[in-house]
Amino acid sequence: MKIENSVGVVTGAASGIGKAIAEALVEAGARGVVVSDIDGEGAEKVAAAIGDAALAVQADVADEDAVRALVARAQERFGAVDLFVSNAGLPVAGGYETSDEDWKRVLDVNLMAHVYAARAVLPTMLTTGRGHLLQTIAACGVLTAFGAAAYSVAKQGAVAFAEYIAIEHGGQGIGVSCLLPQAVDTPMLAAGVESSEQLALLKAHSEVLEPEQVAAAALKGVEENRIHIYTHTGSAESFQLRAQDPDRWVAEMRAIRTGRPAA
Repeated sequence: MKIENSVGVVTGAASGIGKAIAEALVEAGARGVVVSDIDGEGAEKVAAAIGDAALAVQADVADEDAVRALVARAQERFGAVDLFVSNAGLPVAGGYETSDEDWKRVLDVNLMAHVYAARAVLPTMLTTGRGHLLQTIAACGVLTAFGAAAYSVAKQGAVAFAEYIAIEHGGQGIGVSCLLPQAVDTPMLAAGVESSEQLALLKAHSEVLEPEQVAAAALKGVEENRIHIYTHTGSAESFQLRAQDPDRWVAEMRAIRTGRPAA
């Protein structure tokens, strides 16, 4: 997959990682980028700042008809979609007590949206023998997210779906990548902390990357056709430990969660 002269669609692109990816695509030579978000006004602002190479489309990724309409708008303006970036996400806190309604919302946005995107673009990609799906999933897709059961399950399901597509269609010119960041300085991160002081403390003591750093890693990973794109120190090593010694991995994750040494 070469970014230069490609056509990309980016969801969740009104801010954060999605915005940074949309901007990075144009900077890397993409001839067309569709900036999509449920926040249509925000998408319009990002597209206007990018210029003539960008088109803004309001869309709810949890609605399959809206995703199909998004792809149709992209094709009408720029031609066949080369890269679909499923970046929109919805975090919801809670454990086993999480309501059925919240489970459905989280699964629709964080898992089924990837399925809807694949249904919308893969038939044409398979016909032409080229195309790439980039899914912004987060490191919890191969690890876990503390205090967010539904979010963790949805993200791990998204990784499983991406790997399935890569196995089934990788030999037909289709690339698939899972973007797996941890803390990134985005509105979603800010919304997940209780105060500006807590956010400042997190940035002081954790590896918090800028969206532009994650976007650069994402495009590099796409061009290298990497299935897992890690952005933060320790993510890949933790995933390796999970595979090699799951009991030790669970003990270490529990220790991090509770702030107590692993037994």
